[in-house]
Amino acid sequence: MKAIVKMSENIRLEIDEREELNTLHKAIVLSNPRRKCVCGNTKGFYFATNKDKEGNIYINFKCPSCGARSKLGQYKTTGFFWHDFEVYQPKPEVKKEVREEEPPIDLYDEE
Repeated sequence: MKAIVKMSENIRLEIDEREELNTLHKAIVLSNPRRKCVCGNTKGFYFATNKDKEGNIYINFKCPSCGARSKLGQYKTTGFFWHDFEVYQPKPEVKKEVREEEPPIDLYDEE
């Protein structure tokens, strides 16, 4: 079974899995990303992608209003799912405590 999926104006996919239910599953999930952001926006979403240093690929459906993204997840067996929208929050920097050096203790100090 083949399925043609229109993900956006410029992205069309042809899905052809050996098992028909896998074809339907992928077609339905990929053509139906989350449609309401955490900020309440429902329009203007777009796809974005990136790779990390290890070569992992990330597909995101981004909100133009607040920058939140809904990540495309992949099951270990086969198939995909959309995560809920999340706004990126950078991890706070950990400040290193600088200790002043104390003068060395003289164990043989005779007073």
